[in-house]
Amino acid sequence: MKKRIILAILALVFSLQAHAQTEVEKATRLQNGRLLIEQRKFALAMTELLPLTFATSPSAYVADASYLYAVAAVKQNKWSEAEKMLTQLLQQQPTWSGLPEAQFLLGQVLFEKKEYLRALNTLKEMLQKTLQAEVAAMKRHYVMQLSDKNTFQYLFRQFSEDPVLAKAYADKLVSGWYTSADRATLEALVRQFNLSQSYLKRTSATKKNEYNSALMLPFNLTQSGRVKVDKQNLFVTDFYAGVKAGQDSLRARGIKVNLFPYDTSNDTAQVRQVMELPELASMDLIIGPVFKTNSAYAATIAQERNLNMVNPFSDDLEIADGNPFLLMMEASTATQGQRAAAFAYQNFPKKTAAIIYDNTKNDTTFAGNFRRTYKALGGKVVLYQKINAKTSGNVGGAIGSLNLKDLGVLVVQASAVNVATSTVSYLEQRASKVPLLVPSGWLEMPRISIGQLDFLEAYFHAPKYVDATMPQVQAFKRAYASAYNLPPSSFSYAGFELMYYLGRQLQENGVTAPQRLGPVAPSSFYQGIGYQNPTTGKPSQDNQYVPVLKLNDGQLLVVNPVF
Repeated sequence: MKKRIILAILALVFSLQAHAQTEVEKATRLQNGRLLIEQRKFALAMTELLPLTFATSPSAYVADASYLYAVAAVKQNKWSEAEKMLTQLLQQQPTWSGLPEAQFLLGQVLFEKKEYLRALNTLKEMLQKTLQAEVAAMKRHYVMQLSDKNTFQYLFRQFSEDPVLAKAYADKLVSGWYTSADRATLEALVRQFNLSQSYLKRTSATKKNEYNSALMLPFNLTQSGRVKVDKQNLFVTDFYAGVKAGQDSLRARGIKVNLFPYDTSNDTAQVRQVMELPELASMDLIIGPVFKTNSAYAATIAQERNLNMVNPFSDDLEIADGNPFLLMMEASTATQGQRAAAFAYQNFPKKTAAIIYDNTKNDTTFAGNFRRTYKALGGKVVLYQKINAKTSGNVGGAIGSLNLKDLGVLVVQASAVNVATSTVSYLEQRASKVPLLVPSGWLEMPRISIGQLDFLEAYFHAPKYVDATMPQVQAFKRAYASAYNLPPSSFSYAGFELMYYLGRQLQENGVTAPQRLGPVAPSSFYQGIGYQNPTTGKPSQDNQYVPVLKLNDGQLLVVNPVF
């Protein structure tokens, strides 16, 4: 009897030790998962956390591990896996303290999956008041991306008391969806949700005898009020000179635009101070700020104050973030990819494409948009290969298995010299005449001759192309050199085009907020400017025209001209 008692005690001790060891292992695994997420090793984190998420036995680690697993899945855009884990967490752990964060994350996942109704229902169930501002911001971010009016109307009918959806719908209406049939709806939105009466005024344009434009630029003024010209802000002085030239040309046409410069440098506090000036309410247009963070920040204030703003240099559509009050003078990298894909599909008989792209943000964005657009049009992408130009620029390994004779277009989206020279060498050795679509920067690489590119069937997407042989360009060069003893730079042309184009648009269309702009049309120096999507006809926030160039006996020709 005594022996059996001793054995039972020993068994209990071993059991407790094993349980303690298991608990230590679980705690270690959970901590490892957290560290891997902090180190951005998301796939490894998911592998480490997955065993802890099974609810076969009660565990204090299930909820935390499930949430962290979902976070790692979201970071990799694995929306379905994240949704499955979060749904399981909400069902099996209803008393977990972190439930609001899990609901918030599930809402984001459902938005990303385009399941708007489920996302809004999930967020509606959240009672945590501390997250309401974040919930409102997320809802607005995603619903403003909706391009289909009927879908938005359906969602608003389901959530007709939601102030976030109401204001977003009003913004969508005055940004381009509005028709005369929407007048009663817009009036009801303004009345029910206490929106600004300016919404009702924005549906009709106001024409004026003269227009006011603020320029929020990093002039770097000295204490004496002079512009300090150095290498860091030379682009600003060139741009401003171009804007002034555009103002003069408008005046010659009887269009008066008054300019009001503000020095903002790269300082968010200074940008806020200028944006909150009462006098900005009299501005029909704000040019700048130019830096990404400041531009996006200022645009939020511009939207609150119904002020039209344009970023003159950026090609990153993220700065607009669905804000219809912020326009981009340049074609975004995303639009460049879309227009290049449409050109390739429409002009090359074989509807197959191979895409090689560098791992930079811009090249990845271009390639992704090219691929989606080309496939949507009916083309087939037979190769989609990312490379790292810093470690290897050899493209032969990527395209070596392809039969170039059967290929409709070879897209090489990289600005690195080693990638360009490798591509040209590879195609020359095979005497290939496959259409090659590349950035216009390849034309300026000294290690590649114009003759080599002329021999190849090369096409160049060139969003900022200015034809130096045009008479108006030559005349501008002479006038500019006479005034400043310097030749105009690309920023000088950009300043002229922006002021001259937008000044004429104000004169023709009147002032609206957001500003209504016309479809793609020929411009002064640029080959074309326009803010209506050529496929859908809907308003856009960036320039929708991207010139495509080709060499012909050493001369560059625009092969997709605007008529």
